[in-house]
Amino acid sequence: MKAMLAFFFAAIMTAAASGELLVNGDFEQPIETGWTQTSLGSVGESRFEWTDTMGQPVPGHAARVWRYLANYASLSQTVDVPGPDLSFRMDGRLSIGGGSSTCWPVAAVILRYLDAAGTSLGNSCIYLHNQYSTWVSNDTQHLIDITSPGVWTGYALEVRSELANYLPGINPDAVRKVKVDLFAFDNGT
Repeated sequence: MKAMLAFFFAAIMTAAASGELLVNGDFEQPIETGWTQTSLGSVGESRFEWTDTMGQPVPGHAARVWRYLANYASLSQTVDVPGPDLSFRMDGRLSIGGGSSTCWPVAAVILRYLDAAGTSLGNSCIYLHNQYSTWVSNDTQHLIDITSPGVWTGYALEVRSELANYLPGINPDAVRKVKVDLFAFDNGT
């Protein structure tokens, strides 16, 4: 099965006092600029693509993360933040293919909240999954279902509000880093 994530003007994260925090968040430079590519899995394949022809509604470049079969592919960037007063915006198109009870794909954009040492505090996950996915929301993980799969859609998140309303297990004052993770996952073969 496959999980696919296409992204455009990807991850614009701003803090009131600091402005834009991500390097190459709009993907106008090749994805090697500012972003880390990670692929884990002994079978199947991963692909990372950078192009200006992914059908996005506004001209510009886009990045795609694609994973076929077991495990994941990730395009990520970790940034230091002055605290939880952050705005996250993106235009994205998330798609998955196939799936069964033993092999289910997920395409996601995950904001991973970290403390000053880089230890995970929890995350917000904008994701597209099939019905067999076992991921669940809890006090440190908020799952936000995609309602328009395969369609370019704008998404926005105010981090302080997200933490207060959905993630009571995370101390907002402890958030000192955020990892933006474009994530394609498949749990089986």
